[in-house]
Amino acid sequence: MYILGIDGGGTKTTAIIADENGNVYSQAITGRSNPNTLSEEQFEQVMGDLLHQLRKNNEDIFNRIDVCFAGMAGVGESGRDEMMKTLLLKHLPSNPLVIVQNDAVNALYSGTLGSPGIVQIAGTGAITIGLNENNKMVRVGGWGYLFDDEGSGFYLGNEALRAVFQQYDGRGMDTTLTNIILNYFAVMNVPDLIEKIYGKDHPRSVIAPISQYVVREAELGDHVASSILENACVKMIHSIKTCHSQLVDRNHPTSVILSGGVFTNDAIFIEHFKKLSSETHPNLKFSKTLISPVGGAIAAGVRAVQKNIGPNFVETLNKGVKR
Repeated sequence: MYILGIDGGGTKTTAIIADENGNVYSQAITGRSNPNTLSEEQFEQVMGDLLHQLRKNNEDIFNRIDVCFAGMAGVGESGRDEMMKTLLLKHLPSNPLVIVQNDAVNALYSGTLGSPGIVQIAGTGAITIGLNENNKMVRVGGWGYLFDDEGSGFYLGNEALRAVFQQYDGRGMDTTLTNIILNYFAVMNVPDLIEKIYGKDHPRSVIAPISQYVVREAELGDHVASSILENACVKMIHSIKTCHSQLVDRNHPTSVILSGGVFTNDAIFIEHFKKLSSETHPNLKFSKTLISPVGGAIAAGVRAVQKNIGPNFVETLNKGVKR
């Protein structure tokens, strides 16, 4: 059996074709594919390019795809699930089983391989999704960068820019983030950042990468960066607890998977989360993913047809996926 797994995000879209044992036969990567930030024409172009790459890399296996599991950012709130499914069927051979869900499902499966648990995603955007023993799925947050996505790369980057401009005005504390961000955008003065931020590219993709510097400067002791990071953790743990309360009893032992570019240094976040949950939810167990999110899409595809995931699946898949 061959499974096509797609992980579509606000920054990039990746896909692999693998079998139920984790052997990888084709891999491709292209640009962002969130339907809330692209026109239908742009979305079709991105997906068409992705599938063309996969076919070109291994046409024989591409033509034998049995299942396609596409975890896409923006699915659910966009109402475009069926449009995506129709588009994928248009480009895929024969008539495979096609499942389209939110990309958070990929991230959940990348840590639990289909077992119950909760995933906290903090990439370009942020969302919390959980699954219990009765296959009940709960989603909390992730309603868009303008008023939600707390704890995301965009949230951290936006808070960092806010602090930089407030320092410049004399309204805020000094922070090492100012020089870091000026260097990142290759400008000399804080007002020059405006042109870089309000350019032709979508603000999410411009601002979200700054989050890496917030994490780094927090580690190095910058008070402002530390405060931004701590506030982000407070907001994310609130979403995690809310999700947990809708799935299981408060004392139920639950795995919480941390997924996304914000968690590059997962240790600092795990420390914060443990401290914030120790009194009310001591049985939450925080850990990073076992495989990449696109690998999680493969695991979801396997489980969708009621097949078990083999004992060597993780090791085999990780060896086959190009980083």
